[in-house]
Amino acid sequence: MQMIKIKFFLYIILVSLIFSEIKIPPLDLNNWNILNKSRPWVGYQNYDNLPWCRTTDIFPYSIEKIESYIGNFETYSSTFSRMIASDLIDTNIVYLRVDYPLFLSDRDYLVEYQSFKDGQNVFYQWRAVIHKTIPEYNNAVRLVNAAGEWALIYITADSTKVSYSWNGELLGDFPNFSLNTAWETGGTEIINELRHAVENNYK
Repeated sequence: MQMIKIKFFLYIILVSLIFSEIKIPPLDLNNWNILNKSRPWVGYQNYDNLPWCRTTDIFPYSIEKIESYIGNFETYSSTFSRMIASDLIDTNIVYLRVDYPLFLSDRDYLVEYQSFKDGQNVFYQWRAVIHKTIPEYNNAVRLVNAAGEWALIYITADSTKVSYSWNGELLGDFPNFSLNTAWETGGTEIINELRHAVENNYK
């Protein structure tokens, strides 16, 4: 029994260390390398030794309407076409798997998320964790540094700036020369698919 308690304690320490090490870029960070200057805007830069990407757009909807989608991680596979799994594993811990085309392996990640408010603005952040019930699968590349943020910035009661930031590290067999294309495509798709989901629900 004592050994079980020690192992559990070490597990909690490990999870805490992983969660706290990954720094998410602040919302006011400048000097992005622009991948797409039209809508949605997409950019990338290195931050804290990791490649970070960000995409932003203005939605003609309230924060509450948008939050009903981005705040439910376990329904992401219904909202975003490349997301083929979004399973709630534990309290605020979700397993996500992304389909990659052709010969490329899928990417998956296990993250713990939290939400908070800053005035009228709403934020959802997530960082990679380890969970004993989810092993690394042979046919997917585990993104061990996965992290990101949804930021919903109040403009008016019916207008919101949506910002999505994510660690663009893809690891495994992904060719480096295709990273910019993957980041631009991913950022554009996730914003447009979120907009499409909200529009279909509230039109």
